[in-house]
Amino acid sequence: MKDQIQYGNTLIDYNLEFAERKTLGIKVYPDKSVNVSAPHESSIEKVREKVKHKASWIIKQQDFFLSFHPLTPERKFISGETHLYLGRQYRLKLHLAKNESVKLAGGYIHIYIDNLDDKNAIQDVLKRWYKEKAELHFNQLFNELKPISKGFYEQEPQLTYRWMKKRWGSCDKNGKIHLNLELIKTPKKCIEYVIMHELCHLKYLNHSTAFYTLLEKVYPDWKTTKDRLERLMV
Repeated sequence: MKDQIQYGNTLIDYNLEFAERKTLGIKVYPDKSVNVSAPHESSIEKVREKVKHKASWIIKQQDFFLSFHPLTPERKFISGETHLYLGRQYRLKLHLAKNESVKLAGGYIHIYIDNLDDKNAIQDVLKRWYKEKAELHFNQLFNELKPISKGFYEQEPQLTYRWMKKRWGSCDKNGKIHLNLELIKTPKKCIEYVIMHELCHLKYLNHSTAFYTLLEKVYPDWKTTKDRLERLMV
């Protein structure tokens, strides 16, 4: 269900769902949407009280995602603009050239393109470069980590990736793990956490107590890394 609270001059809209859990959970997604998951017995008033208590954090998250998300109006794709790659900030430097290419050097993402005024083309070149880097790092990390699943999953897990708006990753019943290409902008530790999280879903396609017990067993540092990912602190 949809709900909202007023915090100062800001109206915070969020999606509210009730689930089998002991505490209230709040997630802020890259598109700035907010999801609140509350225990079944929670009253609307109690939920609103807790959301309001976390309002400052929610707004901070939304503000950070505003600068992080590549589809926001603030992304002008001009020289000097900062973009993330593996958890570090780099500045764009555009170069006029006949052949399109991207190079990472000296704290800059150098983009070579034949039209410096075509922002859509610049964005497309950068996204293709991100995808190439994601394929390299995602596959490397996935191959290093997937043997962990042999203890609780008989089949060979598969990896795919695509651009997603609201999820860092997902796992389907056929053993296929999907990663959000946006993860290439986060530290490798965060990519590792998402892979481990989804590998655990090979056994439990939910967020039950059993799922978190398994995650805690195979990746004890998950809470700290999850917190880092959600805040995108680099």
